[in-house]
Amino acid sequence: MLRLFILLIVWTLPACHAQVLWRSKRNIPLTQDSPDVPFRDGGKAAMPRSQQLALIREDPLWRKAIALHYDALVMDGHIDVPTLMVSDPNYQFRRRHKTPPHVDLPRMVEGGLDAAFFSIYVGAEYPEGRESINRAKEEIFYLRRQLEGLEDSVRIATSVADIRNITRTGKKAILLGIEGGHAIANADLEVLRNFYNEGIRYITLSHVNTNSFADASQSPPKWGGLNEAGRNLVREMNRLGILVDLSHVADSTFWDALAVSKSPMIASHSSARVLTENVRNMTDDMIRALGQRGGVVMVNFMESVVNRQFTKAVMEEVYERLRNDYNNNYYMMWQVISMVQREKGLRPGNLDDVIAHIVHIAHIAGVDHVGLGSDFDGATMPDGLEDVTKLPYITYKLLKAGFSEAEVRKILGGNSLRVLAEAERIAASLKASP
Repeated sequence: MLRLFILLIVWTLPACHAQVLWRSKRNIPLTQDSPDVPFRDGGKAAMPRSQQLALIREDPLWRKAIALHYDALVMDGHIDVPTLMVSDPNYQFRRRHKTPPHVDLPRMVEGGLDAAFFSIYVGAEYPEGRESINRAKEEIFYLRRQLEGLEDSVRIATSVADIRNITRTGKKAILLGIEGGHAIANADLEVLRNFYNEGIRYITLSHVNTNSFADASQSPPKWGGLNEAGRNLVREMNRLGILVDLSHVADSTFWDALAVSKSPMIASHSSARVLTENVRNMTDDMIRALGQRGGVVMVNFMESVVNRQFTKAVMEEVYERLRNDYNNNYYMMWQVISMVQREKGLRPGNLDDVIAHIVHIAHIAGVDHVGLGSDFDGATMPDGLEDVTKLPYITYKLLKAGFSEAEVRKILGGNSLRVLAEAERIAASLKASP
């Protein structure tokens, strides 16, 4: 018996050591699991069996990663599939495609993605007002049309209860979020309420364009953050239970929204600026503050915003070219980044870059305040995360980094579920108030 006990201790030492090492290096406190976080959907591993066996032969930790990944609720904060549904007549959500596109229903199943915010993306080219409203409505219409007849496999969710009920039965839950606050024309609260009734559950306060109520990160400032109409919009979003999304906004808009919002907020697809210099990423102060208010940073996979070779020095060259050659038109930032990347021979971003951002945000804000916001079908993906079928590799890498199973469940989807639940709770209390 003693011999068996000693063998058991020796066998568990490596995993324990990795977890202790991860914590000691990053000084992250143990967090108590809330009842909402360890939600299990009990999904079966849909990764091809031959691939599973090959990975397990390569590293036995894959056995644990596969079991955990398909049992956890995996939730993505930002996928741009609705744009494809409108613009590409050959795209059918029900059919498997070659990459790209990055997402369709068969590959969601294979990748173990259980729930996702599909982005109702309204680009800066749509003027604020009737045109931007109509564009958002058009994408919602096309999305609903492509989901017709798929009720046995996928359903639209508008609440945490919906997500739980849908995913518990093996179906996929689709939530709707608007990217581009100018779709809420001039911060019109009646337009906002109508979109809530259409199923919208988050709104990105801006896209690349500063609008009539909020400054954006890629446009010259107009308001110094949020103006009064923008602040009222945030208050009404809190009352309705629509998450305030701070991706794409100017730093000043971030701080203004933080001062106004009673509900925790999200960054649906942003990463850490200290690792990859970019105005689209968040500073450590912003990450810390969002976490302290109960929010979640959903890490963007976009190659340009996770690639750690884009240092401050490299990006200063990008910004200099934007100033000199493009008249400070930061809409052109991604093209200039690609140009500089080619000229300097910088490697593409990769899976390890994404993991580095997750680890960093967990260190700064706490492991309860980081999630996934891929930007699938809206951006160039890094090596190793070419499409949605690669999501199990994130689970494996997080376990490899020393995260516990409970912590991995939080990052994969538990944190996103919690912040939505808290927004619902606060909305109910605000509606009950005089």
